[in-house]
Amino acid sequence: MSGTQEAAEAALYADVWTSVRPYGVLSPGEQSAALFAEWATPGASVLDAGCGSGKGGLALAAHGYAVTLCDLTPEGLTPEAERLPFFTQGLWRRIEQPRASAAPRYWWDYVFCCDVLEHLPTQYVGLTITHLLGASRRGLFLTVSNTPDAFGAWVGRPLHQTVQPFVWWRDTLRELGTVVDARDLVGTSLFLVTPR
Repeated sequence: MSGTQEAAEAALYADVWTSVRPYGVLSPGEQSAALFAEWATPGASVLDAGCGSGKGGLALAAHGYAVTLCDLTPEGLTPEAERLPFFTQGLWRRIEQPRASAAPRYWWDYVFCCDVLEHLPTQYVGLTITHLLGASRRGLFLTVSNTPDAFGAWVGRPLHQTVQPFVWWRDTLRELGTVVDARDLVGTSLFLVTPR
């Protein structure tokens, strides 16, 4: 994605977060934090990739994780989430946020990414998954929506650009990492993936 396209995406989501009030009411990340805590090592470092409102990151922090947030824009962050470390990042680019205590290749123990990948054009999904796995030492916790979004009508275009069934996501993830858990939930898919 070119710098111009990325800037346009950032502007679109800044507009969505500031003008479409219902958009941030429900947080898939917040709803998934307890499931993540059942899988992940307590006290680990976690990147909430595509954090949106930051509610998911706050829920992870409440479970005792050292959380860093990233997204295309900080416009969606709640005032409470603004206290967590944050950086701006398009996930289709290599994630290069350094951590002094991390090994050269991996910046965080885990990457947590909920309700994000379906927002990408399909041609960027594989590259993004590769970068997310490359930033995690232990694994990627991922949820994706398998249904069209309801908020695109507010901004004149669908926000879910890659609407695919569970099997498509599972098979794509198997090509890029080791899928250790895969759950077909109603309208949402959940995956735990470790780097190879």
